[in-house]
Amino acid sequence: MPANVVALSVQTGSGGFTVAHRVSDQLGFRYYDWEITSEAASRAGVTPNEVIAAERVAGFLERMMRRLGAVSTVSLEGSPGFSEPSPAMYNAALAGLTSDDYRQFIEKVVMELADRGDAVIVGHAAQHTLREHPGVLRVLIYGSATLRAERLASEQGFELEKAKATVKQSDKDRGELLKRVYHFDWLDSGMYDLALNTDHLSLDFATEVIISAAREWP
Repeated sequence: MPANVVALSVQTGSGGFTVAHRVSDQLGFRYYDWEITSEAASRAGVTPNEVIAAERVAGFLERMMRRLGAVSTVSLEGSPGFSEPSPAMYNAALAGLTSDDYRQFIEKVVMELADRGDAVIVGHAAQHTLREHPGVLRVLIYGSATLRAERLASEQGFELEKAKATVKQSDKDRGELLKRVYHFDWLDSGMYDLALNTDHLSLDFATEVIISAAREWP
């Protein structure tokens, strides 16, 4: 039976977001990443930018997420699309959350999306939350820090040194967050069914491999 959910974990600069969009388009699945956080902002009655800025207001995000915890279901139908977040946007949106608040809400949303099916879910610890969920293909897109920085500099127009610093900080922040909140190492190969190193694999090839694996999933 083909996988009806692809959960992708992506290292900054690996090209994984591009791969995720291509997989979503070619499989005809919905793509979810920043939309999950945007939906949280919508249901809290604030804009995504207000959520990002809220790190400067002690306790705001914690109160917001507790309010959201009272929502029994989450529907992303018709939610507006948002551009891919930068590492800084992720860090700002997550600042001030307690581990329990963050984990409880995000797990609820991710599980509901997986239950609905036909979804590509990027990030949000989906590889951990959905580890026992049927029909889920868990994929890691990664690469060396050097080549990821070069790709990021080329794609974003960054100076190479800035790109190197961004990649390094993103790896550190994401690793620490997932260990603190979910208590696992997100680069542990045991968390994935498929891991693709884009240092030497083209993004087209990586896309084809994921689609083939999803279609032939047991």
